[in-house]
Amino acid sequence: MADVAVFTVGCKVNQAESEELKSGLQARGHSIVRHAEATELCVVNTCTVTAESDRKCRKLIRWLARNGGGAIVAAGCYAEVNPRELEALPGVIRVLPNRRKDGWLEEIDSLLGGGGCGHREPDTRRARAFLKVQDGCERACSYCIVPLARGGERSRAVKEVLNGVEACADKGVRELVLCGINLGRYTQGPGKDLAYLVREILSSGTGFRVRLSSIELEDLRTTWLEEWAGSDRVCPHIHLPLQSGDDKILRDMGRGYSASDYREMAGKLRDIWPGAALTAEVIVGYPGEDEAAFRSTLGVLEEARPSRVHVFRFSPRPGTRAWSRRAEFDCKAAESRSAELRKLAERWRLGYIEECRGGLRRFLVEVVEERNGGRIALGTTEDFIKGIMEGVPAGIEPGQVILSEVRGIEERRAQLESAE
Repeated sequence: MADVAVFTVGCKVNQAESEELKSGLQARGHSIVRHAEATELCVVNTCTVTAESDRKCRKLIRWLARNGGGAIVAAGCYAEVNPRELEALPGVIRVLPNRRKDGWLEEIDSLLGGGGCGHREPDTRRARAFLKVQDGCERACSYCIVPLARGGERSRAVKEVLNGVEACADKGVRELVLCGINLGRYTQGPGKDLAYLVREILSSGTGFRVRLSSIELEDLRTTWLEEWAGSDRVCPHIHLPLQSGDDKILRDMGRGYSASDYREMAGKLRDIWPGAALTAEVIVGYPGEDEAAFRSTLGVLEEARPSRVHVFRFSPRPGTRAWSRRAEFDCKAAESRSAELRKLAERWRLGYIEECRGGLRRFLVEVVEERNGGRIALGTTEDFIKGIMEGVPAGIEPGQVILSEVRGIEERRAQLESAE
């Protein structure tokens, strides 16, 4: 039996894969530890969606080589796209690309000499968990390296997903986040789409709520919104990537919708599911984006009223169509625009919480801490407000869902108070 630390860079799918790896290693008798200093092996599940993601992965691996107690395995998307760069880093003894993902557990276990004893360490109970149900992408957006890193689209069998759901429920998970590179394209044949999968998951047991990760606009159906709006166990939160609010930029990117399509879907969401929060993501500085195009993006967002916006600067990636236009990238303009949009995004986020002031939310307690002489709880509401509950009584522990009142903003964070 060995001590292993698993570090994750990147998206929710990466987080879901890391959680599966941890569970598999535990089942083979290994212990999962949080600190690199105490390990025989560190596994880094890498991301390569931007050059900044690559940099973060290399920085983490170099830090682990200096401060960790064991060897390093680099796995995931960066390992798929550019394994030689990772092989050259200090401390790395194995690079595991995505194409060998089905054998990650066996390869890592063999590096550790095999668990052998089959002893299962107690699973760490947690309030939220990520469950991957779909992988791969065939959209071929001009800027995106993900199809090269992840391959073609494929969906997990319903039975396999339900086994994962049961495993999460056994660990006390109260919020299950369904993840996919193209979640909205989940399918197991005619009639067995994402809505079908959600129904199957909800019928498999009670005691947990389901949150959907990113869904592309072309895939999202109003019938899904109508169905989920009628369920008190589907979190009222849709992450709908925008990327740009300018039609020419959207065409150049290879996105399958227009700015007006996005406005229309945001309006449908408000009408069909009034309590649902909309979150978005945007790429600024794409080649050819001028000030007018950027202002068009701001206009779409102002109308859509997202509660959160993830802002990315365009990152030229070798192997993508946009790579040939990298000379057009205006770094200074992109930096200025991303800074402006982040300020607006923060204003919209705080404004959304203020609009919710006085309303009741189901607050999922994720962490309980002692702070300033009292107990506080950190957690998440169903509409994705990250909050703090102060004056938490002794009986409140992680994994509990508490009906709470939104009190507003204090020190840039949502404050909630138990209404019971």
